[in-house]
Formats: sequence, C-alpha cells, structure tokens
Amino acid sequence: MKSVLAGLVVVALTASPAAADPVSGAGHGHAVHVDCGSAKTPKGSVGHPLNSLDQVNALDLGPGDRVLFKRGSTCTGALAPKGSGAEDRPITIDAYGRGAKPRIQGGGADDAVKLHNQQYWEIANLDIANTGAAPGKRRGVRVSGRDAGTLRHIVLRGLDVHDVNGDDSKDEYGSAGITMWVEGNTVPTLFDDVRIIGNTVTSVDRSGIFLFSTWNNSGWGREPGRRHIPWTGVKVNGNTVTDVGGDGIVLGSVTGALAERNRVHGFQRRSKGYSAGLWTHNSDDVVIQFNEVSGGETTRDGMSFDVDENGFGTVFQYNHSHDNQGGFMLFCNAGGKIKDAVVRYNLSVNDHFRGIENCSGGVESAAVYNNTFVIGDGVTQTVINENNANRREVSFTNNLVVTQGTGKAYFNLRSGGYKLENNLLFNVPVPPGATGTVTGDPLLTGEYKLSPGSAALKAGKEIDDNGGRDHFGNPVTCTPDIGMHQLTPCD
Repeated sequence: MKSVLAGLVVVALTASPAAADPVSGAGHGHAVHVDCGSAKTPKGSVGHPLNSLDQVNALDLGPGDRVLFKRGSTCTGALAPKGSGAEDRPITIDAYGRGAKPRIQGGGADDAVKLHNQQYWEIANLDIANTGAAPGKRRGVRVSGRDAGTLRHIVLRGLDVHDVNGDDSKDEYGSAGITMWVEGNTVPTLFDDVRIIGNTVTSVDRSGIFLFSTWNNSGWGREPGRRHIPWTGVKVNGNTVTDVGGDGIVLGSVTGALAERNRVHGFQRRSKGYSAGLWTHNSDDVVIQFNEVSGGETTRDGMSFDVDENGFGTVFQYNHSHDNQGGFMLFCNAGGKIKDAVVRYNLSVNDHFRGIENCSGGVESAAVYNNTFVIGDGVTQTVINENNANRREVSFTNNLVVTQGTGKAYFNLRSGGYKLENNLLFNVPVPPGATGTVTGDPLLTGEYKLSPGSAALKAGKEIDDNGGRDHFGNPVTCTPDIGMHQLTPCD
C-alpha cells in the first residue's frame, strides 16, 4: 500500500485484536485504521489512526487492503477512496472497536461515499448521512461506471443511510440513499456480482435504492444506436427503506436479479413525479419475493409493485402489500413491451384505488393468479383498472377478492384481453365474461388463511409451473385452492 500524502507515513499493519471481523474475502492485504476524532500523528495504526477523509482518499489501495473506521467516530466530508481489488481479494471498508457505527457525514456533498469505475469492493457497517443547507442533487452512497466494460463484485452491507436531502430528479444522476448507475455510450458497461444486503435507508429524497443504466434498449436514457447491456448477479436482499420522497427500491437494466425479504414503508411522500415501492424496468427474469411494502402516498403511482416497460419474465411472488394509497400492482408499458410477467401468491390488504393498474400501452402476456385481495372497511378499490382499450393479454385466475365492512370493489375492463377464470369474489360484483367464479364466503382467519368449509377449497384451476408452493410454504401440486393459501393437502 502506497501513500500519496505529502509528509504522511502510513504504516502497513495486520488487523489488530480491536478490529471487528472484516467483510468476507479480506485479510490478504494491509489494514489502515481511521479515527477522525484523533489528534495523534496519523500513521494508520490503532494507536495513531488517520484522522481525515482526505488522508483516506489519497491512499492507493490494492487487493486485500482494509480501511477500518473507529466505531463512535464521525468523519465529515466525502469518502471517495481509490483503487480496485481483485478476485477473492476485495478492498474492504468496515468498522473496528465497540459502539455505534462510524459515521460519514457528507455535509451536502454530491456523494457522501463514492466509487467510480472501480471493482472488487465491499463496504460495510457505516452510518452515512448527507444533509446540505438546502435540497440539491446528492446521494448517500454512489457506485458508478462509465465506458469501463465489466465491473465486478460490489458489496454494500449493513449500511445505515439517512437524512439525504436530495432533489426530486429521477435520472441516472438522480438523488438517492443508495444508487448504482452506468453512464456513457462508448464502451458497453455493466456491473456483475452486486450484493446490496441488510442496509437501512431512511429520510431520503428522491429514491431509496436505485439501479440504472444508460445501456438499455428503451425508456430513460434512450438514444439511437444504444443496446441493452444488463447487469448480472444482482441481489438486493434484507434491506429496510422508510420515509422516501419517491421510489423505494428500483432494479433497472438487470438480468436474473433477485430482490427478497426487503421492507419498504412510506414512499412517494414528497415527490411531484410518479413512484412505486419496489419495481423493475428494462430487465429480464427478475424475481421479487418475500417483501413487505406499505405506506405509499398519493396515487402517482403510489402502489407497492410495478412491472415496468420492457420487463420480460418478471416474477412477483409471496409478497405482502398493504395500506398503499395507489394500490397493489402496476403493469406500466407505454412504447415498449411487457411479456411473460407472473404475479402469484401475494397478499394485498387495504390497498386503495386499484389492485392491478395499467399504463397506456398494451401487455403481450402476463399471469396473475392465486393472490388474495382484502378490501377492508372504508376502502374502495378497482380490482383491475384499464384506463384505455389498448389490448392487454392478461390471465386473472384463482384470485380471492373479498370486501369487509363498508369496503367496495369494482372491475374496469376495457380492452377485452383480460381473461378471468375461477376467482372467488365475495361481496364483489362479478364482471361480464368471467368464468368459473365462486361467490361463497372464503372464511378467512386473522392471518388471511382459509378455514375448513371455505368456498375457496379445491375451486381453483390447475396452472403449470406454478412455483410449487403457496404464500406460507405449503405445497401446491394438486387442484389448488383459490387465493394465496393452500389449505387442502396435496399428497
């Protein structure tokens, strides 16, 4: 490890007993300790830590190196370290000692933490804020690439990002708590092996966690001659996103990505644009499962989930949506395509305005089956809302829709493409053209499970490649019950 700080000698050290366990994969290089509250001569040791972000940013970091910030300390300014790691030898940033996570206070910088055209990095266990004197375009954490080819292995784990007073811009340079983007149009560029795991993001504008690339084949950033270069190996798991001005979690320009066990609550709170809780666009074969989304404000868009333009093979399953002003699910296509989308075994409770909303364009193919919609006292929902007659080829099968108290539900079908089969509609008008409809009491429990004697039992239609299990993990390998719960045993 080389220092480029004039007059500063950084001592190369192995990790001391006081250091926390580093992120997995590290340990082959040297460790530098940082305590921005220290007044001792900065050498990088535990006894003489570096004491400013400028000193850290001036280091030439290499494979296996570790930068360890003292717990309970605060560093002000932007953390923009140099260098890249190597396969099985990432550069890591982590915490050492005891107490609260070390804080990076951006103080209104463009980015409190930034990596650009770098790879093989793992950043963990920091408290990150970035509050300026006035709202402006800024981020908590930014990882970006431009005309760099494939950038591999980025891990963001256990970060607490908060109080980022960004502006309302929604583009590749937009404001967010955690954002990764690819820009440029000369060298096709993508990220491979991205893990955004176990972070908290709260009180940020505009977006919570936002992934985006200009190398997509439509939508934002579209220019003549651009190709779709999706990111690979992306996992966004176990994050908690609350009090967000606009979108909660957005996965753009990815293929085979997984977003699971995230919690989004309180989104679209301050934006004048359109935002959803957890969604994907310009992407293939994304699986979004076991997430809970609630508290979407306004009807621009304000729903939990969205299969957005040029989403192919997207699967939303085993999620819980509740108490959103905008509703449950959006199929949003304007000038592109949506194809082979699957929405199954989800629970929607007291989502207002609409269950399934559609943007202006058509849908080539989508299947919505075995979901449970509970529309409670005082809630009104259009279960399916087609705002024009553009053709949408969507099957709506084995879904359970129930109103409670003064709750009301309707269907607004206009294109003729929605095919409704074997749904249970309790205290809900049956729309024209629906077949196999069941209208008896589903006998739901407090967990929205079916009870013995329910009208939903064995009343569903068998569906190929149905995922094999219900919302609660029960096997579905026989004639299905209607809704998200399979009470009937499948031997």
